[in-house]
Amino acid sequence: MQPPRQRELPLPTDTPETLGVNYTRRMQNSPVDVTTPAGETRFPGLAVAALASLGAGAIHAAATGIHAENPQLARLFVVITVLQLAAGLWALVRPNRLAAAAVAAVNVAAVAGWLTTRLAGVSFIDGLETREAAQFADTMCAALGAVAAGTAVAALLVGRRPAPQRHRLAVPSLLVAAMAVPAMWAGGTQVHSHAHTDTALAAGADGHVHADGSTDAAHDHTDAAGTGTDAATTDTTHTHEHAAASTDWPRAWDPAKGADVKGVPGVSAEQEARAQKLIDETLKYLPKWSTPEAAMADGYRSIGDAGTGSEHYIKFSLIADTAFLDAQAPESLVYDVDGDKRTLAGAMYIAGAMATDDPKLTDFAGPLMTWHNHGDLCWDAGKVIGVINPVTKACDRGTNLGAQFPMVHVWIRAHQCGPFAALEGVGSGQAAVPEDQRVDLCNGGHDHSHGSTTATATAKPYDPTQPIDLSGTPGVTPEQQAAAENLVAVTLVRLPQWSDYKVAEAAGFKSIGDGVTGAEHYIHWDWINDDVTLDPDHPESLVYEPQPDGSKKLVSAMFMLPDTVTLDKVPNIGGALMQWHIHDNLCFTNDPVQPRVAGVTNGQGQCAAPLTKFRPAPMIHVWITPHKCGPFAALEGVGAGQVAAGEEHLCDHAHGSGAGLGV
Repeated sequence: MQPPRQRELPLPTDTPETLGVNYTRRMQNSPVDVTTPAGETRFPGLAVAALASLGAGAIHAAATGIHAENPQLARLFVVITVLQLAAGLWALVRPNRLAAAAVAAVNVAAVAGWLTTRLAGVSFIDGLETREAAQFADTMCAALGAVAAGTAVAALLVGRRPAPQRHRLAVPSLLVAAMAVPAMWAGGTQVHSHAHTDTALAAGADGHVHADGSTDAAHDHTDAAGTGTDAATTDTTHTHEHAAASTDWPRAWDPAKGADVKGVPGVSAEQEARAQKLIDETLKYLPKWSTPEAAMADGYRSIGDAGTGSEHYIKFSLIADTAFLDAQAPESLVYDVDGDKRTLAGAMYIAGAMATDDPKLTDFAGPLMTWHNHGDLCWDAGKVIGVINPVTKACDRGTNLGAQFPMVHVWIRAHQCGPFAALEGVGSGQAAVPEDQRVDLCNGGHDHSHGSTTATATAKPYDPTQPIDLSGTPGVTPEQQAAAENLVAVTLVRLPQWSDYKVAEAAGFKSIGDGVTGAEHYIHWDWINDDVTLDPDHPESLVYEPQPDGSKKLVSAMFMLPDTVTLDKVPNIGGALMQWHIHDNLCFTNDPVQPRVAGVTNGQGQCAAPLTKFRPAPMIHVWITPHKCGPFAALEGVGAGQVAAGEEHLCDHAHGSGAGLGV
């Protein structure tokens, strides 16, 4: 037998010299300079589609982390990222018809979703309910997705074609990188104004700026109940709102001069634009409800708080809808009250049930807004009838709805505390940040007006911790000054015996149920018509300021003369320093033991049955807490009452830390 013939192997054609040259050429070739065996076919453009899909997926990956506070949205970004990267790698490594279809389908879906969020929003995905404004990062991501989808579809339509031995992808790779890398940087490192928590609803130019990477607004973080806050921090991706309230905001607001929301620290350009747009649209659309009659014809109903000086009309059906900060459908309208006259003052937008620090709210205008709620009000048949009992934390009458619905005002008349200012006292409600960090109150709630940007104050600011000096008022004699200063001094010393309202109740004082105004009056009805006046050991009324923790702070005595005395017969003790007033327009419940304020008189000066009006008794406050309008200042709005004919309220609308009014 002959041994088997050995198979002859072809000798390499390369000489040592040519082998070195070819090796060098191969080493110099880019990894994406792909060698294709002779005779092989490919889908033209599919490799470019694959690279574009990889770029879009990379941008989505970079943006996923900044949506971590919104798990549903973050998971959606993870899914999109995985699908785009997987389809791109598949098409690059195994370029077949199925891979091309996968690239096309994934990226068509991604681009369609992006377009939807820019045109209408996605109601069933938390954080995408409202239309968004296009930003650089998400636009680049969508552009790459469109390239991927378009070239993949084109490849499928053209079908397989003979492929060149080498197809170079260096240029398209560089183009994809040039688009993806800056977008990844913007999407992964900039602060973005998109809402990202479980219940978040993002808001863009008229909704939210979301994105595969846009800017992230200031966040104020508290728990769901709004009871705790983060430490004040600032990092590369979040500017925490409660680090400190801006010293440059709020600014006085006058519709005739326009709003100035520019340059506030921590506020992005997108947030400025959204705030300005909301102000402009409120000014444009709100006047259609210039009268309560127009509001009622459109389904709004008064909540019965005219006694506070601001009457709210609410359309309850709008609270449960999906609209957010819609000037054409505001949840509540606010009217200034002057007797039977109502003047439209602003809108009170009410969000759905959520925490006051929900990013849907805090991200809309950042540090320009503080949302608040009214978790201490008691309701009955759609009307506010009081506040919760500070001891039981429940309503003695009616139902407490809890802190479910955050709200924010937008005023269409001048307001020295800005276009988004809250009302005073209890009217300011509860927010997720401390009082001194709120931006809807002037100086943390201690120097704001009820609306007017001008003041007619003539009294000197009063601080009971300083020596009492009431000099300098024209027309006041030394004797009148001394008498007024003595009354203040005695009240400061003796009135604190009633600091505990329970002690006052035990002595016969009864609340008239007006704590919702921010100044709760306890009256000793048996002492009004006795023969004792201006005696802090025997005051006819005590004024308490409800506190956020449910306690009550004694702030003033309200001395009352017998109801047989008219304003033109009041004792001239302090002269021009002391301005007496009456309340001739309040309606009380017909309760012989504890009458409560339940409304105001109609245009004819009458109370609707079964309410009743009492004969007015002249009264004057003596404050034991600092007050910008002096120690004898009246309250605001309806709380200021009526003064003698020919007089004007002294220092009206310029109260400092004295109790205010409002709901």
